[in-house]
Amino acid sequence: MHVAWPPQTATVLAVCLLAAAAGCDGEPSSAPSHEPPPAATAAVTEIAFGPSDQTVTMFAADGKPADLRSKAGMGVSGAGDDFAFDNTSASAMGGQGGVAKGRPRLPEEQVRFTSFTIQTWFRTPPDRPIGRGAVLVSHRGGNRGFELYARTDGTLTLWFGDGTTGRQVISPQVYTESGQWVFVAVTFSAARKADPERGVEGGPGRVTFYKGTARTAVREVDRAEAPDWPPVSAAGLGPFTIGARADGSRAFQGRLDNIRIRHASDGTPPTNTPVRNLPAARAALRPADPYRAGVADLVDLERFRRTDLGKAAISPP
Repeated sequence: MHVAWPPQTATVLAVCLLAAAAGCDGEPSSAPSHEPPPAATAAVTEIAFGPSDQTVTMFAADGKPADLRSKAGMGVSGAGDDFAFDNTSASAMGGQGGVAKGRPRLPEEQVRFTSFTIQTWFRTPPDRPIGRGAVLVSHRGGNRGFELYARTDGTLTLWFGDGTTGRQVISPQVYTESGQWVFVAVTFSAARKADPERGVEGGPGRVTFYKGTARTAVREVDRAEAPDWPPVSAAGLGPFTIGARADGSRAFQGRLDNIRIRHASDGTPPTNTPVRNLPAARAALRPADPYRAGVADLVDLERFRRTDLGKAAISPP
């Protein structure tokens, strides 16, 4: 990942917001909310892999701490100071391998995600497509949280759970490239019933998959909607993981770079609430409806793609 920031790489550069509003201290109902949207902010976590001290901890397939950074120049941009997470030594695609672990995305008081975006680049070895259950990003425990993985060759699956029921949405077979960098993003927003008297705009739950490459702009490749997808439970989740599950199983074999998780939750505090461990210039906070604030749009994603490649961050045509 090539960034022009101070050398705080291999680090979670943005972390979750502080305490939730009262009334969110239990497992959420599976029904879409009827309440008016409270003030919300979206927090963006960006993860880099460089030579400095780490707050994302890396472990080898045997569970022991390890340095799983790539050699210099092997990140997305190809610049000499660009590193990536290197899991090419995994036993197989979907086998046992290394993993990077980071802090939970929400404080304990906040118990559900109302919207989020997962974004990353992946590069498999030549002639080896992504698939076989390989995990890209996981923040899952039982029927809580979310996970982005490759169920079958060339497809991606977003799994998400409300604490009672797990659901999943599978993309078309469009992530078929091997031996080259592929940009991936998936967004989630929970369903909500309209309540005109309270000024609540209703809408279905929605999952959208996006794809780009080093040569092609980001585009939407699939969308699914359902009227009954509730917010995703975050209660009691442990560390999120990159490149495998926490025990190193279902490992992605290849390299990952430029991981971003943008999320919002109902009960998120107003924007004047401080965010821990996040430079003010990088806060990327915006007041909004929590059922939409965590969703990055196509313009956002294309700007990230171009920035990651070291190109001018312009809007897509």
